[in-house]
Amino acid sequence: MARTPGTNPWFDLFARCMEEMEFEERWTLNFNYNLDPDLDVEKRKEGWKIYKTSSFGRFDCPCSNSWSSAHVVILFHYRLRRDRGLVLMRAFRQQCRNCSNSSQQKPQITNKQLKQVFDRLILKILKNCYGEEVGNVQRKLLHRKTKPHETSLCEACALGICRNQDDEVD
Repeated sequence: MARTPGTNPWFDLFARCMEEMEFEERWTLNFNYNLDPDLDVEKRKEGWKIYKTSSFGRFDCPCSNSWSSAHVVILFHYRLRRDRGLVLMRAFRQQCRNCSNSSQQKPQITNKQLKQVFDRLILKILKNCYGEEVGNVQRKLLHRKTKPHETSLCEACALGICRNQDDEVD
């Protein structure tokens, strides 16, 4: 499939997943790298819900080091208001262990993995925004060999929302 230059694969895949659901409301995805792992009272009053999950992904550092991680934490805030749905997303970063570069790298997640993430998010939207009954979905977690997770280099660990935790819904 040919892509239009300048489009973002995360936005494109999210749009396709939402189109498949045939919601009457329009849903939009936006990145927010300052998204807080908790909702304050005001946000709750505004109808925001929270969903945290994880995925397998890769990180590439400018020093040419790259690594895989089974601990790519992704946080969503979402709400449906009138005829519009909004999803805010934060994919947590990791720092390279091989260089002195103190910047944290954004994860790269394959379309297959990202589709699974969005499918789980859509189940939460169906339940929490549309009141639909959805069963518990068992995740098939494949064992992949990666180096041990270094909590000191993980942005999500620093906020206390990483490390072998199950999906959480608020």
